[in-house]
Amino acid sequence: MTAAALYISGALTTGLAPNFVVLIIGRLLYGVGIGLAMHGAPLYIAETCPSQIRGTLISFKELFIVGGILFGYLVGSYEIDVVGGWRYMFGFSAPLAAIMAVGMWSLPPSPRWLLLRAVQGKGPMEDNKKKAMNALRRLKGPSASDKVLTDEIENNLSSIKAAYADQAEGSIFQVFEGASLKAFTIGGGLVLFQQR
Repeated sequence: MTAAALYISGALTTGLAPNFVVLIIGRLLYGVGIGLAMHGAPLYIAETCPSQIRGTLISFKELFIVGGILFGYLVGSYEIDVVGGWRYMFGFSAPLAAIMAVGMWSLPPSPRWLLLRAVQGKGPMEDNKKKAMNALRRLKGPSASDKVLTDEIENNLSSIKAAYADQAEGSIFQVFEGASLKAFTIGGGLVLFQQR
């Protein structure tokens, strides 16, 4: 929802920008919103969909991103001869972001995330298990049996407990130490140097 709000505000700010500074602020809002959505969508897909179709759904996300970029260029090229026509290219994404917000509003929380919060002690275990069961029922539809849902919840809970038991609390500063620093430097460098 934060990504959609930033996406909408960035699109409107950029499309209606009265000067260069406001245009840059709008592009910044727009970029952060898109960045959050591009990282949040595959995470949600990975946590909520069956493994048999996970790759396909993530590929569709990429296809829609590329299609959206192409659509933006088409709108921009259609309005290229109009004074300020570039504004349409940016402003036209606001209604699409609103559709994204409505779609995201209707999604349940990730059952794995709810169970992780319970394992971390950030909520009562039984309450979060019930919430996870309801979220999973919404994702799988009313035809899923209670036994299948309960089994999946228990399997997820077992794997989360096993993974979480091996982890100690850390801090963000550990990224800048030892092997993590090397991975961070290589990953960050690839991101920076691939941009032209």
